[in-house]
Amino acid sequence: MNDGIHRELLRKEIEFYISLLPEEVGGLLREPLSVSRRGLSVANERESPWILLPLIACESICGITFSAIPLCASLQFFLAAGDVFDDIEDNDAPLSLSSRYGVAITNNIATTLLVLGEKAIAGLKEKQVNDSKIVRILDTINHYYLKACTGQHLDLSQGNKLDISENEYLDILSLKSASQIECSCYTGALLATDNNELLGLFKNFGYNLGMMLQITNDIAGIISKNDIINKKITFPVIFALSQTESFTHDKLEQYYQNQSGDELSVDNISDILSNTGAMHYSAIITESYRLSAKEAAEKAESNGVNIDKMRIFLQ
Repeated sequence: MNDGIHRELLRKEIEFYISLLPEEVGGLLREPLSVSRRGLSVANERESPWILLPLIACESICGITFSAIPLCASLQFFLAAGDVFDDIEDNDAPLSLSSRYGVAITNNIATTLLVLGEKAIAGLKEKQVNDSKIVRILDTINHYYLKACTGQHLDLSQGNKLDISENEYLDILSLKSASQIECSCYTGALLATDNNELLGLFKNFGYNLGMMLQITNDIAGIISKNDIINKKITFPVIFALSQTESFTHDKLEQYYQNQSGDELSVDNISDILSNTGAMHYSAIITESYRLSAKEAAEKAESNGVNIDKMRIFLQ
């Protein structure tokens, strides 16, 4: 089957679980599931099929895809729940559910998404997945999302601190964000095999893929200037602060601490980040993660795995 058919099967699976609830609730549930890289989003042919990543991991090992649809649906519910909780905690998105409907209703929607994520896992039983495997997959998902919660706590605790080191930032990314990509790859592989060597390779692939994606997003946020406007401390900013001295360093600090007044514009900050080599360095780090993911995939290939679709995510 092609990705278009898989997307439609995933959409139907998600809609089935939403249909178990009143339409008023279902309408709110669909919102976070309809944004980019979520299960009800409109297909973008130019973008890698992130929503199908667990299925692709499973298919690459055993060639079977139908059993992975409930897993894909479950992880989409968990990811959407995380998005909603993020919006509540960040409180900086005027069009978010919490801004429009209030924290109480939005908390309930996020909680409902979590419950649906758990419920969708039970759908694996109908795909002839045995109980012990289902329990192991559920335990693995909970393990990874506990890591994501820890990463989110560290991120919230840091606030907008400027003295965070590069390694500290990468550690937070690995917990908060990359763990979710790692979870998708690992659980998809777990559905197909118990081979610990292969599971380790898919874990490694997912981790490096997740880190690559997050640093790429940091770069994109600077290029679009959205993260500069929002004064968000990301990887290029951390590097620039560590490499600049005196006047330039002070100006960066003043801007990101809301002390610069009108002296520095968004374009000024963009120029500083470019001139310090922050963007170039960030691109190098991104490439290092891409190469590590590629190496893990190629090792899996030498063990009989078909990595054709996995390569899509490394382009």
